Amino acid sequence: MIIVFVIDNYGEFSNGTTVTALRSKQLLEARGHTVRIVSAGPPENENYFQLKKRRIPIISKAAAKQNMYFAKFDRKIMTDAFKDADVIHFFLPFKVTQKGIELAKKMDVPFTAAFHSQPENVTYGMGLGKLGMPIAWALYQKYLNQVYNKVTHVHCPTEYIAKEIVRQGFINEAHVISNGISDVFYLQSKTISDDRFRILSVGRYAMEKKQEVILKAVSMSKYRDSIDLTLAGAGPREGKLRRLAKKLGLDVKFGFFSQQQLIEIIRNTDLYVHAAEAEIEGIACLEAIASGIVPVIAKSRTSAAWHFTLDERSLFPTSKPKALVKKIDYWIENADERTAMSKEYARYAENYRLEHSVDLLEEMFKQAIEDKRRELVARSRSGKKIRKRICLPYFKRALSFMIYYFIAIPFLWIYLTLLVGVKFRNRSKLKQIKGGAILISNHVHTLDSAMNGIAAFPRKPVFTGLKANFKLPVAGFLVNILGTVPVPETLEEMKVFFFEMTRQARSGRFIHFFPEGELKQYDKELRPFKKGAFQVAEEASVPVVPIGISFQDKKWIFPLLSPHKVILSVGDPIYPDNFKLKREAIQELNLESFEQMNELIQSKA
Repeated sequence: MIIVFVIDNYGEFSNGTTVTALRSKQLLEARGHTVRIVSAGPPENENYFQLKKRRIPIISKAAAKQNMYFAKFDRKIMTDAFKDADVIHFFLPFKVTQKGIELAKKMDVPFTAAFHSQPENVTYGMGLGKLGMPIAWALYQKYLNQVYNKVTHVHCPTEYIAKEIVRQGFINEAHVISNGISDVFYLQSKTISDDRFRILSVGRYAMEKKQEVILKAVSMSKYRDSIDLTLAGAGPREGKLRRLAKKLGLDVKFGFFSQQQLIEIIRNTDLYVHAAEAEIEGIACLEAIASGIVPVIAKSRTSAAWHFTLDERSLFPTSKPKALVKKIDYWIENADERTAMSKEYARYAENYRLEHSVDLLEEMFKQAIEDKRRELVARSRSGKKIRKRICLPYFKRALSFMIYYFIAIPFLWIYLTLLVGVKFRNRSKLKQIKGGAILISNHVHTLDSAMNGIAAFPRKPVFTGLKANFKLPVAGFLVNILGTVPVPETLEEMKVFFFEMTRQARSGRFIHFFPEGELKQYDKELRPFKKGAFQVAEEASVPVVPIGISFQDKKWIFPLLSPHKVILSVGDPIYPDNFKLKREAIQELNLESFEQMNELIQSKA
């Protein structure tokens, strides 16, 4: 693949975003890909497309203190960079990205984006702290409206930020992919053996990082005279932190360290402390954890880092030095427990290896490319014909809506519950799902589509079914009323089908599948599942909800209508595993869904 990275300040490797870009670039190139860089930073080689720096009054000057600058959009340079590219990846939500997305759309080049710029970093940088929440909210809306809601695939370093942008109004697919830990950080052996207790914290010297909390806590420790503290980083608050350390009588090591220097410090560290109030991921925490260091991390609503802790002994309330010193003293006094937990944390960090992160990033790029292919097919003349069968015209949709809610559902509810004897169980589980989902059920009754429609009420699912079902005498009529989408039979139909179904699921719709395929009346044995439903769930990042339909042999009051009493049971939502590659995640969804549906059927049989 030819991959283009668009990042304003590539070359300033004092922050996590640019370091992530550098590491990803190196690994992707090692796999045979070509990575082009579009940035206002200093040029590297022939695959570097240099832009001019954008000057923004007041903002540029303030950003420069954080080693940040902005790139100026240049249509000619960026057109050259995008030419023949397979995919473009935008790192930051600023002007060059906004204009770059417009250009990529015109050139029909697939593109993705990353959510690396947390609005809280901006408000803390302005000195507002928690008082800046209204401005942070406004920035989230600005980023979403101008960038992320125009991008189908967005890289989020943590589950926290993925959920946060969804809460703020994000409507597309968030790929949770850690920025990744380099192999050099895993299980470093200690080289210094003495009576000193070494504490490390890594992060920019910025307001939100709260290094002053660490300084105050260490000064209150009864072991302060035997503690060596290192605050690794760079930033505008270094002078203030140095003055505070001097005032508290602490001998603290400050400074920005190369990776090799940092590894040497980490391998001789006993405890890692992270006090930040705002953090999208906190890769420094993960690097320390991978090295077998027990962390103590601030529990803040606007930080993802505390989710890496394994128990309460590693948590403290944000901005509370008195609470932090208790945790520090605890780990000093309990060396055996610290040694045991060190191994646990190192094992936990295996999920975050850089190689695996790049596997997932590479897969996201491939999915964006495949989505573009599907989109182009859907936009073609034949693709538009296929779409008409999936996306009904406005008039037909309105008519279907009226018939569904005012005729079909009331009639079918009465008919199925009173005459057929259908018993619905755990419908509330579907009501608890706020966004989109894939509903699956066994295909064992002529009216099981209607049963599933009632189970999902008041939501109106998009049903999928075999084309043969449309020709059935009674069920065929209901299939049309329920708005059923025919399952594709050709490769071209398949591309349009998956493009539309995934888009519908991402937008919040319920999509219903019969993963067994053909109808087999009153079958009590579950048949193997096809993978289509699980592929849509994985690509749309929505849960699969198994629904089991089973039968009781006891006589029903209307035996001519149904020889058995029917029980429909809704299972628990099963979410795609963010740590797994696409094929593995789809297979796991398939297996877990099969097992859960089988339990639902057998327990009610």
